[in-house]
Amino acid sequence: MFAMIPLPLWADDQGQAQFVDHCAACHGLHALGGNGPDIQGSTLNDVVIATRGMDQMPEIDLSEAERQAIATYLMSLAPEIAAQKLRFEAQITR
Repeated sequence: MFAMIPLPLWADDQGQAQFVDHCAACHGLHALGGNGPDIQGSTLNDVVIATRGMDQMPEIDLSEAERQAIATYLMSLAPEIAAQKLRFEAQITR
């Protein structure tokens, strides 16, 4: 089982704003894909790895708070996918 960290109420609004500023141009306004893939349900771990740069994804310099806000927003778009990913991440880090 995994624990969800309580997040401030502004996290989703901040996350959406950060997503629009840094991600929407390639991943679409609703994170369903475009030039980049569908990333709805992405976790903090996914965001950290992706923002380091990979394949066609450039490195993006974000603070920990910005990464967490974006991940919170992306998880809110597809909570079932996020829950599965979080369970998997918890299993592999044991």
